[in-house]
Amino acid sequence: MAAGTLLLAGGRLRWLDPEGRCLSETPLDADPGAAAEVADRADPLSPRLLVWLRSSAPEGELAVLDPRLRPGVASLGRTLRPLPELDARRLRERGWPRLHAKDRAFYLLLARRRLEARLGSPEEALISLAREEERTERNSRREETASASFVTGTSEMLRAHAERWGRFREAVERHHHELLRELETAALGTVPNLSAIVGPRVAARLVAHAGGVEALARMSSSRLQLLGSRRRPAAGHGPRFGALYRAERMEEVPPDRRGAYARSLAAIAAIAVRADATTHRQLGAALRVRRDRRVASLQRPRERTP
Repeated sequence: MAAGTLLLAGGRLRWLDPEGRCLSETPLDADPGAAAEVADRADPLSPRLLVWLRSSAPEGELAVLDPRLRPGVASLGRTLRPLPELDARRLRERGWPRLHAKDRAFYLLLARRRLEARLGSPEEALISLAREEERTERNSRREETASASFVTGTSEMLRAHAERWGRFREAVERHHHELLRELETAALGTVPNLSAIVGPRVAARLVAHAGGVEALARMSSSRLQLLGSRRRPAAGHGPRFGALYRAERMEEVPPDRRGAYARSLAAIAAIAVRADATTHRQLGAALRVRRDRRVASLQRPRERTP
């Protein structure tokens, strides 16, 4: 066990002894906002903190509980010892300081910074656009159905209302088309492989229903197949697909074989989104070949047995 272990505990740096007791500590910064900014940096050790490290480091071998602190501790010229996972967990649990009222401002500001960074990511933008596009499409369909049943007769008032209503529907449709273009651009940039297989619109909806690209990549193909399904098509029968019903080339498959296509498409889509989430390799062209080959096989007439 190292004689001293450095712990980044919220807004403080602490040297711990082998039992997890605090030997000395210092705040990252006196201002909670500045401390939250320092805690989020790739290298949180400012010149002031490096001076404190040199003056307060205990004798003997040293260890760190945060990889970001390793270069700063290594600069002390001392032996840096790796910690086994169980020892690191025990020291972190014992050495973490009790929270005080003065820590509240720091943690609130840190949470706000991380939330803003998360909401500003391309993935969150894609999720927001997908949900807004789906909501706008529902409203557009609802207005279209309502307009088909609206009768003006000979009333001038109703005809004037119908004209205003028509202009409103046109504005909604224009907004929907613009939103769809933005959504497709975002999907092609965030999940290019998945977009190549199921189409950018459906890819975005799958990510939104899953709650993120990584969450979608962890799903099995059978669960991915049902994302977005809302109700049973008939008593005693579960849904065959959700958002995949609107995937590319689904309409080219005979209706009685679309369930089989959805299963195959979900398996290919699972491979595509895992590449988008991990390796970022461009597999869209190769996976599209597999998809098109499956469509061709389902389009062929079934052989009748004598």
